[in-house]
Amino acid sequence: MQLRVIGEHCHVIGVQKILDEIIYNLCDNAIKYNRPNGLAEIGIHEIENEIILSVRDTGIGIAKEEQERIFERFYRVDKARSKAIGGTGLGLSIVKHGAIYHNAEIVLESEPDKGTEIKIIFDKFV
Repeated sequence: MQLRVIGEHCHVIGVQKILDEIIYNLCDNAIKYNRPNGLAEIGIHEIENEIILSVRDTGIGIAKEEQERIFERFYRVDKARSKAIGGTGLGLSIVKHGAIYHNAEIVLESEPDKGTEIKIIFDKFV
């Protein structure tokens, strides 16, 4: 698997531990739910008055009907795979609550067998 980091130097005003947890959990999922020889890409960019953190992968993806639930505590899309690779099912719930704490927006784009991209959009002036 390939891990790529792209972007520019940006400043997000917030609680470092919570921001670390957001990044860790997004990256952890991008790696766990990827395919062999897949790609996980972490990006950070400043666009107008926003800082956009994105984590994209070429993994298994998430069906439309599952997408509303993935940020719930203990929810797992692929229960068999989750059991095999471990984890608590709390990662994306932690991301959601961290984003709420920082008044950030979460944008999810995913398609089965094509991958997932999750963007956390921070207001630059909060």
